[in-house]
Amino acid sequence: MIGVDEALTMVLDAVGPLGVERVALLHSLGRVLAQDVRSPRDIPGFDNSAMDGYAVRSADIEGASADHPVRLNVTETVGAGSMPTREVGSGQAARTMTGAPVARGADAIVPVEQTRGSGDQVEILAPAPPNAFVRPRGEDLKAGEVAMTSGKLLGAADLGMLASLNRAMVGVYRRPRVAIVATGDELVDVDELPSGAQVVNSSAYALSGAIREAGGEASILRVARDTPAEVRERLAEAGAFDAILTTGGVSVGQFDHVKTVLDELGMKTLFHGVAQKPGRPLKFGTLRDRPVFGLPGNPVSTLVCFYLYARPALLKMSGRRQLGLPRITVRCATDIKLAKGLTEFVRVKVERRDHEYFAVPTGNQGSGIFSSIARADGLLVGPAEVNQLRAGDHCAVLLLATVGDTAFFERRLHKN
Repeated sequence: MIGVDEALTMVLDAVGPLGVERVALLHSLGRVLAQDVRSPRDIPGFDNSAMDGYAVRSADIEGASADHPVRLNVTETVGAGSMPTREVGSGQAARTMTGAPVARGADAIVPVEQTRGSGDQVEILAPAPPNAFVRPRGEDLKAGEVAMTSGKLLGAADLGMLASLNRAMVGVYRRPRVAIVATGDELVDVDELPSGAQVVNSSAYALSGAIREAGGEASILRVARDTPAEVRERLAEAGAFDAILTTGGVSVGQFDHVKTVLDELGMKTLFHGVAQKPGRPLKFGTLRDRPVFGLPGNPVSTLVCFYLYARPALLKMSGRRQLGLPRITVRCATDIKLAKGLTEFVRVKVERRDHEYFAVPTGNQGSGIFSSIARADGLLVGPAEVNQLRAGDHCAVLLLATVGDTAFFERRLHKN
């Protein structure tokens, strides 16, 4: 067996970003930019007003006050979307709305709150230094300036910026298409009540959600029953995808056919077995340059291995650069016994107590107890060289929250 860090390194070395595709701007949210984007022009393209007010020559209104106002002649009214038609000369002002261009000759804006009167004349009640309330041309971006760099995960504000650059189509890395191949005679689908020794194929639905959280496209294939022929048929179908996740069948039992069939299909095995708990039987390799994750059959082991290995691989294939789960340091709330010689991932809740945060195990840590991970905020990393963590010890926790929840959770962790 190999260690956790070595296994992750081998996984990430085996994958890279997929090809680039062009998508409509509104479909680019959550995608990874595949090229630098430069501004085709100055933004804004003209000096404009930051306030509703009057465009003036600052030298004309030096010393202006409510007791000694400066009276100026109003030459025109300039609204947003229209251009000034006259230059502002000495003793003149142009009524100018927010976002409207500043007329030539003027070098400052006096907000309407600092003026009195209307019509053809206005009284200025306060001085304004040069460039006051003027947003200069190119303040946001200069022509040719890099607005966004390749590898950026596109959010809502980025779509607005790209729109301002007239980017109706955007070059992004392709989402990985992932096949989920569940195996086992005992599995029934979600709409079928299990009887006897049957269980619901819950892992496939958890994996599908986790793949979508990671930005991939998930397809749950028909369950492969415990025969080499069915396993071979389903894996052949999965070969059309960018990545393959199998559940079960990778151990050494009589009905564990996945390992054998993958070897027959020519899979290049990079490792089989990781010194961790849960998820020890994990098998990983490549089949025609596609990553294949032979995940253990127990549902908690399946999902833990996905988060530790498959998720970073899918993120890298999507062009992402931040690949790992968010990691925080907290204290153990209680003594936690760990597996000897294995890195153990303990499902925990994170609770605040007296301005500190503590990891609390979610109960029975059996690899078949799905509720233990469904209730968890994260995975406590139990070092292989330690047999027990004591209450009060510092420990690392990998957060399992989704993207939006993670941001919220980190705010909670760091607030005073």
